[in-house]
Order: sequence, then C-alpha cells, then structure tokens
Amino acid sequence: MNLVKKQLPLLIGMAVGVLVLAEFYVPASWLDVTREELLTFAQILAAAAFVLGGVNLIQVNYPKIRRREEDWQYKVVLLAGAAIMFAVGFPWQDIGENPSPGQVTVVDGAAAASGGAALLRVEATRDNALVKVDGGSPQRAVVDGRPLELELQPGAHTIHVYMPAVGYGELRTELEVAAGQTAVARAELPMLWGPSGRVRTWLYNYVFFPCQATMFSLLAFFIASAAFRAFRARNTEAALLLGAAIIVLLGRAPIGRFIYDALPEITNWIIDVPNNAGRRAIMMGAALGGIVTGLRVILGLERSHLGSE
Repeated sequence: MNLVKKQLPLLIGMAVGVLVLAEFYVPASWLDVTREELLTFAQILAAAAFVLGGVNLIQVNYPKIRRREEDWQYKVVLLAGAAIMFAVGFPWQDIGENPSPGQVTVVDGAAAASGGAALLRVEATRDNALVKVDGGSPQRAVVDGRPLELELQPGAHTIHVYMPAVGYGELRTELEVAAGQTAVARAELPMLWGPSGRVRTWLYNYVFFPCQATMFSLLAFFIASAAFRAFRARNTEAALLLGAAIIVLLGRAPIGRFIYDALPEITNWIIDVPNNAGRRAIMMGAALGGIVTGLRVILGLERSHLGSE
C-alpha cells in the first residue's frame, strides 16, 4: 500500500522530470514526441483541476448559504455568476447540426444592372449587418429598409457579410458572375455561444470588465493609504525608500517638471538603474529557487506534492 501511495508517484515524477529535462540537452526525436505527449497530459490535468475547482466552489459556499451565515447574499451572487458564465460559455451550437450562416446563389437572366455588369443583392436577417465586396469598405446590408444592391463586374468576387459586434456567424464566400446575372446573398448570421459567443462577450465587456475596473480603481486608494502608513523614516533604509518613492511619484506627475526640470530624468534613472538591478536580482533568485525545487523533485528529496508533511 505504501508503494502505491508514496513510492510509485515519486518514481513517476522523477521519470517525467528526467525526460523533460533531457529534451533540452539530448537531440533525439522521440524525446520531442514524449515531451509533447506529456504537455498534452498536463493540459488535460489542468482542465480537470478547473472542474474540481468548480465543485469545491459549490461545496464551500452552498453550506454557508443554507445556514444563512454572514454575507451569504454575496455567495449567492458568486454561485449564480459562475453558473451563468458556465452556461453561456458552452458552445451549444456545436451540439447537433451547426446553424448555417447563409448562402449565395447566382440567378441567370435577371439582369438589373447596366453596361453588361452583374448585380449583387444582400438579403440579411439582421438590419445592422455589414457587407464587404473584395475586401473593400463595409456597407450596410439594409438601406432604408431595403436590401443592399451593388453592381459587380463580371468575374470572381469575394463576398463577406458579418455583424459589427462579436459573437455572430459570418457569411464569407467566393463566387463568379457573368454579365446579366444576379447573385443573391442570403445571410442568416446566427448568434453563437461559447467563449467567443455573443452573450459571453457581452457579459464580459459590460458586466465583468466594469466590475474589474471599479475594483482596481478602488485599490489605488488602498495602495495610497498603505503607502502613507508604511513609508515612515524609522531608519536609514526606510528613509531611502521614502525618498525614492517621493521622487518617483513627483517625477511621474505633471507637476514634477514645474518643481525641478531634471526631476523626470532622475525618476527615469531610478526606475532604469537601481530598480532594474533589484528586480533582476529578485528574478535571478526566484529562478535559482525554481531550479533547486525542480531538482529536489526529480531526485525525490521534495515530497510535498505527494501530500506528505
């Protein structure tokens, strides 16, 4: 039992780590294929983790809603929002037969154009649809309540009928017309579901994004308050931090140049030289820590991922 619970996962982790690490140093094609397969497995596991996260969200919040604990109303909003985004993010149109965006038919003997030209008539089910012919400027598919009609020169053309908003099907086709023919583009432009669907895009742009912008706007005041409490010149290091922060804040503000002409240049020097040096040192330390942790996992010294203490 201990072999299955402890030793086997440890051996699998060591083998996978060695294979992925060897791919960077050993020019063998089978290592590339193995690495791609392992990355595919990792993506599958990541997707499964999202499912487990959704189940855990329900398990944690539903009992609190049922017991009417403090702020249970917000948990109702959380679960309702998660359920709605899951529902609208599912590509329902892929279940069964996908809705057709429309079609273009060419009718002979219906000459309605002059000078030996052909005619294009666009019959769109949505009044605000747009039409492009051969990649030209977009035109409204419905003009004064009537279908758009354009003259085409005989030959091959590209017709693109689409909606200005994201989340609808598009009719894009190539056709060839002769003089005196009429091409009728019947554009259905069905509303789509899923990650790029209309409802999910609308909810993201007009519900989630404004809430996110509001949250980050409020964070600016919290950061200013925290900075005021933290920047106290209690010692030399704190005084240096406070002085650098004041210079950078004034140098980034329009009033900084009125106070001192060289203040923006000093600010840029602080950001480019001392700040970059400290940031690179932190990144190098984090990279070394990641390398050491990876080696400990490969060598079997790090076992926290197995659930051990």
